[in-house]
Amino acid sequence: MPPSSPDVPGSTEASRSASLADVAALAGVSAGTVSRALSRPDMLSEATRTRVLAAAERLGYVANGAARALAMRRSFTVGAIVPRFGRSSFPTMVQALEATLAAAGYTLLLSAPERARGHDPALLRALLERGVDAVALLGADQPPAVFAALAAHRRPFVLLWAEHSAQGPCVGFDEADAGAQLVAHLASLGHRRIGILSGSTVDNERAQRRLRGLTAAVARHGLQLHPEAVVETETGFAPGFAAMQTLLARRTPVTAVVCANDYLAAGALSALDQAGIAVPAQMSVASFNDNDFAAFLHPPLTTVRLPIQEIGEQAGRLLLASLRGDAPPANPLLPATLVVRASTGPAPG
Repeated sequence: MPPSSPDVPGSTEASRSASLADVAALAGVSAGTVSRALSRPDMLSEATRTRVLAAAERLGYVANGAARALAMRRSFTVGAIVPRFGRSSFPTMVQALEATLAAAGYTLLLSAPERARGHDPALLRALLERGVDAVALLGADQPPAVFAALAAHRRPFVLLWAEHSAQGPCVGFDEADAGAQLVAHLASLGHRRIGILSGSTVDNERAQRRLRGLTAAVARHGLQLHPEAVVETETGFAPGFAAMQTLLARRTPVTAVVCANDYLAAGALSALDQAGIAVPAQMSVASFNDNDFAAFLHPPLTTVRLPIQEIGEQAGRLLLASLRGDAPPANPLLPATLVVRASTGPAPG
């Protein structure tokens, strides 16, 4: 009677979980090659990796992660804490971080609390208890307890969307330069009275930096920014719509409005359309991020393209270098680029 095969339904071998040796036999490689294909895929050729993964999938093989973690003293997981994940550009950043880590055999564990809980040390403690090898945090404004815990557990970390910090490595862009590009563009079109729809600056370092950068640029160009022309709100299409309605109701004479992000700008454009105010003939609108939908708004949105994907990729490379014990790569501020579209034009009159 022929021996049972692990991939034959109903056989003796099919009644147990497939082993690493089963995958190796089916793929025609060594057990060590299977192990590398699953934990360090970057070490193998594409053809070998594909053959091993196909064999593992056919057999339904699942590696014993607990055993591997004990043997290697490494879990091959990285934790990330990114508050207010939805209604933002953070998913693009996190996806790039995950893809960079996955290519080196690491799994990303994401904690995405509401912003009010974003600095709760319990979030980091939960990730450390799960044995993550490294951590990515959003922003440099973290409680001292967070940095103390990372130091105590000797976990490498990176601060996302942050310009600089004495506590550790950051990956970000020059917020002041991004705002300066936008204000300079509006000034070149003859705009002198500017309105701003800002993200809420309460406990939000990114909104604070963006508003400071815009305010400083407005002052440098000798433009006017009346206090009544600044409206703070949460991120989203509906908040942008409501914030523009608030600005219009105040009747502060402005010819251009800068929105803190494209979500607010999309809502603002809708509010202006409902009010019968032509863009850009009567009011120019500009923004930040250059999300996928920005080019398809009516009119297409002038915005500063931020290196959102690049932040995630560079953060992943930095963490992987630290986990290998290599010197971290150079970490300059990433560039932001103005993209001019039809939502901005010469100041009326």
